[in-house]
Amino acid sequence: MQCALKIRILLIIVVHIWFGVTVIGANPHNDVLVSRLLQKEAAAPAPEVAHVPLEKDGLQKKALPLVKVAHRNAMDLLHLFFVSKPMHIPSYTPLVQQVGVRINWLELLRNLWSKEQKRFEGGIDLHLRGPIQLSVDFGYLFDQSKDIVYGKQLNYRSQGRYVLGALLYVIHPKHFTNAYFGIAYGQSRFDLITFCNGDIPSASKPFRAGWIKFIGGSERRLLPQLYGGMQLGIAHLVHCTKNEDGQVSNYTIPGYGKIANKIMLDMTLYLKWSVSFLEKKIVI
Repeated sequence: MQCALKIRILLIIVVHIWFGVTVIGANPHNDVLVSRLLQKEAAAPAPEVAHVPLEKDGLQKKALPLVKVAHRNAMDLLHLFFVSKPMHIPSYTPLVQQVGVRINWLELLRNLWSKEQKRFEGGIDLHLRGPIQLSVDFGYLFDQSKDIVYGKQLNYRSQGRYVLGALLYVIHPKHFTNAYFGIAYGQSRFDLITFCNGDIPSASKPFRAGWIKFIGGSERRLLPQLYGGMQLGIAHLVHCTKNEDGQVSNYTIPGYGKIANKIMLDMTLYLKWSVSFLEKKIVI
């Protein structure tokens, strides 16, 4: 009877130790259960059981961090590594944001019916970072007018080219509209030739002239890359080569106008084709 009881107690101890180590993970309540079972056998000595080191601290150190990570942070890690999230990468802003090429279409139309004067004008716009824009205008003038001096028919020809550089401040009052204003300096190099009653003209040295100009205007987008604009200007003549021929006193300076006018007002209607170098934002 006692032998059967000892065998049963031994099996119970082995089963509890096995499940406590492999499944439960060194539960401290196992010792209490074993002690209660051993108290039932008071007369007989307790059977010798081989000591099995549980290594509670070692198992807890190895098991508990894994249990905590699996219980609390597993879904967060999966969501972080396997679920795509939008990420905005700031776009690079180049120094030159837009480049525009302008032509003076009104003067091109005037050239169709005007025989005495031909003008060809255009320009390039460089829109930099912020509201700053650099503009360069260039053109060519062929002007052959007639005048009566002392009863004689006098013809003179003024032909040459000019360049105008401007520093502008640009604002955007609306999405498709640009407005700008600034200051510019222009310089012209041209030839002035006189004809008196069909005589062969004598050779003349080239003339030079310079002026400052205040500019203001606006433009509106007509197509995705095409703009139409109007520009107003007030120019003041700064210097000009002196004309030694007293018969011609009011000739035309390319890019400026009549030399007799120290202040000139002008209006320009143009079309501009613009290309943007701005990058769009990338969403991953």
